[in-house]
Amino acid sequence: RALPRSEFKIQYVNPHVMSTRCHMLAMYVVLENHLTSLCDTPKAYEGQPGFEVLRTVPGTWDEIRVPLARMNEHVTVARRSGSDWWVGSLNNGTERDLKLELDFLSEGDYQATIYTDAEDVERNPNNLDRQVRKVTRKDIIELNLAKDGGALLHIRRL
Repeated sequence: RALPRSEFKIQYVNPHVMSTRCHMLAMYVVLENHLTSLCDTPKAYEGQPGFEVLRTVPGTWDEIRVPLARMNEHVTVARRSGSDWWVGSLNNGTERDLKLELDFLSEGDYQATIYTDAEDVERNPNNLDRQVRKVTRKDIIELNLAKDGGALLHIRRL
């Protein structure tokens, strides 16, 4: 139900959001919310890209960091729950590339599940890419954020 700015119209039947799917997923991490909720029927989410995130994202956090931010442009928030880190990035209406240093992680090996805007996100803002890779605190993740886009990372210790 995400739409590009050019197609967005305010409506009350089948409402839409002016952003991308990754932007909406990242909001679960960036914005403080102790009562995570979904605002639609379960059928509206079934089979949707990124739905598995909504089943696992915590509602409470043990530690919070802001590794990247620029007022009115973008923000990246890293939150730890137990030994897992969740990182959300929100972008404004200008496409940009960010380099996220993982130096907030402890020593050791981790598995990062990375959700980013798909290449065709301008045509279909609901599309996203998902990749899984091994990372350490010395790694730098390149995030390509679409206009009104976002990214989400779930980082687990191996």
